[in-house]
Amino acid sequence: MNIFVVIPSFNEGQRLQETVDKIKEFVAGENIIVVDDGSKKPEKLSRGGIWLIRHKLNLGKGAAMRTGAEFAFDQGADAIIFMDADCQHDPKEFPEFAKFLNQGYDLVFGSRRPGISTPLVRFLGKKFSSVYINFVFHIYISDILSGYRGLSRQAYDLVKWESDRYSVETEMIARLARHKDVLKWTEFPIDTIYIDKYKGMTPIDATRLFISSIKWKLS
Repeated sequence: MNIFVVIPSFNEGQRLQETVDKIKEFVAGENIIVVDDGSKKPEKLSRGGIWLIRHKLNLGKGAAMRTGAEFAFDQGADAIIFMDADCQHDPKEFPEFAKFLNQGYDLVFGSRRPGISTPLVRFLGKKFSSVYINFVFHIYISDILSGYRGLSRQAYDLVKWESDRYSVETEMIARLARHKDVLKWTEFPIDTIYIDKYKGMTPIDATRLFISSIKWKLS
């Protein structure tokens, strides 16, 4: 399969460069797409051969993911793998994603293993979110908030999200629940890396996610 990597980025600076340098050990530069989502200082990459798309304004992670996905499929991608730009996703997992996509899975979720470095609030929040989404949508994925995931073209067409910000990962799963008889999905464990323990979903984001989940269920 022709697999592209899509990396949404906002104010990541050198961490983005480190992420790109590592992923280039596994995939050609022309198959890497970085979407700079309106960073205060525009993201820069020292090596050529990478697609760098810029949003003039910060539109949110979900919007950046859509931009990157649409561009990748326009370039002939059969599937895409989303990675965060902050070095918290290890590119060494890429071959495992590629293996499952090549085996015919439409969605592949990288679920973080709990470890001693995992902040307790994040561990509990992750478990509660998975149980809650399973209760509402009848689909259980052990780490619904992980942004490290792969999608086939068919999956993207069916689970394409409207969320512009952090609820994008959960909306994708809610939409998968509607098509789980059509789409083949799996998850596998990935390393847990926390560089910034306080970065990520805020209580406000969690409240919005709860409200959105009701809307997704009723729509």
